[in-house]
Amino acid sequence: MAISFITASAILLRWLHSGGDPIKTSFLLLFALVPAWVCAQPVAPDTYLARLQQGVDSGLYRELAVGWIDGTQTGPGQQQTRYFGNGQKPDAHSAFEIGATSEIFTGLLLAQAAIEGKVRMDTTLRDLLPKDFSFADPSVGAINMRQLATRRSGLPAAPPNLFPVDADDTYAGFDQSALLTLLANFKLVANMPAGYSVLDAGLLGNMLGRAYGQRFSVVLVSRILDPLGMSNTGVGDGAGLLQGHGHGQPVPHWHFGALAGAAGLRSTLPDLLRFVQENLTPQQSPLRAALLLSRQPLADSAQSVGLGWNTVQVTEGDQQWPLVWRASRTAGFSVFLGFRTDQQQAVVLLGNTDADLGAIGIAWLEGRVPPPLPPPPPPPEVMDLAAYSGLYRVPGGKAFTVRAGSDALSAQFPGQFPVTLRRVGHDVFAAPSDAFVLSFQRTGSVVTSILLGQAGANVLAPRLSERAPRLTRGTLAPSAGTLREFAGDYQLDADTLLRVTPKQNTLIVQASGSAALILSAFAPDRFADADGACEIHFLRNEMRAVTGLKLVLAGAERDAHRVVWTTPTLR
Repeated sequence: MAISFITASAILLRWLHSGGDPIKTSFLLLFALVPAWVCAQPVAPDTYLARLQQGVDSGLYRELAVGWIDGTQTGPGQQQTRYFGNGQKPDAHSAFEIGATSEIFTGLLLAQAAIEGKVRMDTTLRDLLPKDFSFADPSVGAINMRQLATRRSGLPAAPPNLFPVDADDTYAGFDQSALLTLLANFKLVANMPAGYSVLDAGLLGNMLGRAYGQRFSVVLVSRILDPLGMSNTGVGDGAGLLQGHGHGQPVPHWHFGALAGAAGLRSTLPDLLRFVQENLTPQQSPLRAALLLSRQPLADSAQSVGLGWNTVQVTEGDQQWPLVWRASRTAGFSVFLGFRTDQQQAVVLLGNTDADLGAIGIAWLEGRVPPPLPPPPPPPEVMDLAAYSGLYRVPGGKAFTVRAGSDALSAQFPGQFPVTLRRVGHDVFAAPSDAFVLSFQRTGSVVTSILLGQAGANVLAPRLSERAPRLTRGTLAPSAGTLREFAGDYQLDADTLLRVTPKQNTLIVQASGSAALILSAFAPDRFADADGACEIHFLRNEMRAVTGLKLVLAGAERDAHRVVWTTPTLR
């Protein structure tokens, strides 16, 4: 008899496009695995290797680095590696982004810092920042290490003052000044949902650096990576870092600035194999106590969540053993780390595409036949994007707009900013993180409707017009002084700011975590972008001072009030 977690892959399939998140993140939803007794023979590693080779052959994966440890074997066969590639293959020196699995190392640093007495689980942000640091909301200063580690800080998942210069590398410019500005000015709101949070994990790493009086990246090396012999793991881009690929195309690497502890690490297969071996045999490790502490479920967690790890305790007779794992995807990489101590088995999967490796990794540790692979990215196709543009209406709902740009489609729902779509098949396009999927339906050669897939439901939206609605407006040229009156930040909701910046005769408007839009004046105090996706009407008080704005997105209005966030100066 063998224990099989039959729900793991099913839940993983729901998770694949979450967190990562990032990450575009991808990044990770946490869940419990439900054990069930089944009769099964162990599956040989060759079965999983064949499935991975199938993925390379199909174009789903490009370069893969695979390592596994099997404690049921002895001698040289106990730890094995395999490298895959269609033409070019990675090697032991190839580095991969490891995304949200960086949290495992941040969690291990928290455990080590607690053992060394640098912090406690109830150490607060106020304890780690200078005594004269001022919080607009005292409850932000009261956030502690345990809350950050369990994603229960009450902070939003991403910083509201995140205004990326490059929307394809969202967090790269989020520095120490921006992080401290957030902490000094943000006010918690009730019932902020718990879940994967770049901000919580990144802030945890940043504060641990402060506990040691150094940068997070430096402390991580000295307290964790060097003692474990992981000389090829760290935050910086090294010479061996592979090119990442998303949806079949090369994509930029992700960087996380002051939030590197969330998802900023790069590593190699030998380093990560060494790491999981240390976890299998912690009694031989210089970080024995921290390794054991980091995998323990936290008392206030409804799910079995350790410090960066997902952990399930499984009972067999009067014995228990943990299945411990973590998976992540970034824009161009995928990773799976996992081990089970009862049989001294571990698996490390690294890839330089955004195609998931978690389902195969879980199946490998469970000894199950690997699941079918998802389809590879579609081959390039010459498309007439204008054939898809227009106004569509969901039955009983409001209309939404599809616009054709020079090289991509965008979709906009009322009250929301437009999002860029990527092609995932013939006449099929998906939003970032697969938030929704649009399958265009044709009658003959003409697009007549969209099958909108979202949250497991599909509805048919007929096409109302063959062009995206667009108003023809005149333009004004406001003075530089007038434009400066509008400059600043505006609070749209609890976790979203709008930043308005003058540039020549226009305004640059950027929402938290989004790409910037260029708006031109068409009437006094009124601006709109060229596509008509965004319109802003600035509001003034009786003294003619600008106090807020009315934002019109695809016909729906939203109000935002002006805010001024001060930047603290630390001595």
